[in-house]
Amino acid sequence: MIIDEWVNTELEKNQILKITEKVYPNSEFATSKYFDWQYRNGPYGPAKILLAKNDSGDVIGIEPILPMKLSIDNKVIISSLSCNSITDPDFRNQGIFSKLVSNILEFTKTNKISSIYSIPNRESHNIFIKNGFNDISELPLLVRPLKLSNYFPSPIKEIVKPIEILWKIQKVETVIELFKGKINSDFEKLTKDLSQRVSILQKRDKEFLEWRYNKHPSRKYNIHILKENNELKGYIITRIGKINGKKIGIVLDFVFDSKIKNENGPKDLVKKVLERFWDEDVSLSIATCASNSLENKVLHEVGFKISPQFLKPEPLYFIAGAINTDSENFKKIKNFKNWFFTLGDYDVF
Repeated sequence: MIIDEWVNTELEKNQILKITEKVYPNSEFATSKYFDWQYRNGPYGPAKILLAKNDSGDVIGIEPILPMKLSIDNKVIISSLSCNSITDPDFRNQGIFSKLVSNILEFTKTNKISSIYSIPNRESHNIFIKNGFNDISELPLLVRPLKLSNYFPSPIKEIVKPIEILWKIQKVETVIELFKGKINSDFEKLTKDLSQRVSILQKRDKEFLEWRYNKHPSRKYNIHILKENNELKGYIITRIGKINGKKIGIVLDFVFDSKIKNENGPKDLVKKVLERFWDEDVSLSIATCASNSLENKVLHEVGFKISPQFLKPEPLYFIAGAINTDSENFKKIKNFKNWFFTLGDYDVF
C-alpha cells in the first residue's frame, strides 16, 4: 500500500468517485459536481487529499482535508477540516484508514496547516485519538419538538399527537425576510460582533458563506434575516432534511447582533423558521452551539433543549490535532468553551 497526495488529476478524481459510489450508492457525494464544489472550488483553495493506493496505483482509500480559516482572538490562522474519509469496501480490514490517519498530522505540517479538526463517526473516533488527535468535546445536540408524532411509529405516534399543539409557534410580529441574493459584507459585520464575544470561530466571511450555502450543488438552504433601521442584525440558515427517514429541520448557522435594540428580534427570527418547519410537517428541529453564547441563549428561550439520548443517532465527537500541541493557539482550540461551532461548520448537513 502506498500513501500519496492527490495532484488534482481526472484519473484520481474518477477513482475517488468510483469508491465513493461503492460506499454511498446514488448519493450526492458520488457526483462530479459535488466533488468539484467541495474539493476543487473551496473558498480558500483546493482540498488536500491523502490517497491510499494499491500496488497497481489504484485509489483504495481517501482522507480529504479542506482548508479553513479560524479566527482566534481576532487573529486569522489557516486550519483545516477532515471529512469524508472513505475506504474501498473491497479492501476493508487491512488497516487502510489507520494508515491514512497516522499520516495526517505530519501532512498538515508539510502543507503549513496549523491545526485540523473533525467530527468523526463512532467507528473512526478511536483511530483518530490513537494517532495523536485530542477529544475537545461531544457536541451538544439541541432539539426543539414540533410535530413529534411524525418521528414515532404507532402506537407512540397516537399518544404523542394530542400534545403537539404545545410546541406550535405563534405568529411572529417582527418583520423577518427571506434572503435571496448573493451573500455580502453585511454578513461579515455580524461575524465581527460575534468575534468580540467568543474566542474561536470558523471565519464566516462572504466567500465562505456564499460557497457553503448558495453555491452548494445539490442542497437547498434558506436564509432568513432580521433588519433594524435597514441594517442586518441577524441571520439564520436552515434546510429540511431526513435523518433515519424522518423529516428534520436543521439549523445550520445563526448569528445575532448583540447590540440590537429589539430584544425580541433574535427570538422572532428563530420562531419564524420554526413556524415554517411546522407548516412543512417537520417532526423536530436540531442545532448545536456552545452554551456560553448569546445564540445558545436565544435557542433555549424558544424551546430548544439538550437532546435525550434516544433522539441522538450517534455521538457528535469533536476532535482536533496539531503538530505543535503546546502552542497557545492549540491550547485554546482544545477548550470547547472557547468555540462558537454550529452544524454548518462541518460538511454532513
